[in-house]
Amino acid sequence: EPAGTVGMRETESLEQQQQGGEDSKATVGQKGGEQTKDLSYNEWIKTCQESRTYAHNERLGGKAIELGAEKPPAFNKDTLFHPTVEAYATAHTTKASKDVARISEVTTEKKMFAPCMVGQLEGQFLKMMVQMQRANTVLDIGTFTGYSALSFAEGLGKDGKVVTIENDAKIAETADGLFKASSVADKIELLVGDAVQHMQKLLQQGKKFDLIFLDADKANYVKYYEIAMQGLLNKDGFIMADNSLCALVYREGDARRDRLHEFNELVSKDPRVEQVCLTLREGVTIIRPTPEFWASTANKQ
Repeated sequence: EPAGTVGMRETESLEQQQQGGEDSKATVGQKGGEQTKDLSYNEWIKTCQESRTYAHNERLGGKAIELGAEKPPAFNKDTLFHPTVEAYATAHTTKASKDVARISEVTTEKKMFAPCMVGQLEGQFLKMMVQMQRANTVLDIGTFTGYSALSFAEGLGKDGKVVTIENDAKIAETADGLFKASSVADKIELLVGDAVQHMQKLLQQGKKFDLIFLDADKANYVKYYEIAMQGLLNKDGFIMADNSLCALVYREGDARRDRLHEFNELVSKDPRVEQVCLTLREGVTIIRPTPEFWASTANKQ
């Protein structure tokens, strides 16, 4: 589903991304290494970094945004980050495999909406998440041309499986061709059609997943989440919701912006889970059911 970022497509060069300009203000320590190399750490903090003391006031118990607002706060930008920040982070992230890079190339060649791809930075994050979790099964809701599904598949063990759902038959055809040409084709199952219907069918079949990735129609995130929590997760499995901070990035008045805000509020108030909303690309929320939730579901069985 559209990520909404205008300037941070993987197809842009590092130089293009950096043309947004640097901050005009820099500390001595950020500019002149020769002036600071002999300072102790405490001297460096006092001399070069004091201006940053309250730059992140939320760490110091500063006033946070209160839950319960009907609408998300105004945010008049198309991206969460200064272009140089994301370009620097991407440059220092493991590059995508040839198979995954091919997805980016084909998406661009076919003039599909490139922001729908998670891109190199988030793609590597997804791959490493399944590796660290030692996940064996992934449900990827919202295939697009396959960047996230293939990233997941490359991180799984030899018996791992990604089930990915795409509503658009034409886009699914492109993704299917890219999957079949990859080295992990046997790990990916592509379902075409309505995600809610497919999820309900998987639930009825007793299928369970170690990770469920929400990245389809933002207006339906609440539905996807509730179905996932009804029994699609393996014990100790978790949910990841992509583009959760598009509740800020999308323009005010956009219905999907409001639906994402409603989703964020719902998850934040749900006693069954704990969560962290990461400022990765346009927001990735990691949602983990609590031990009490798993205990309660075990008692019902």
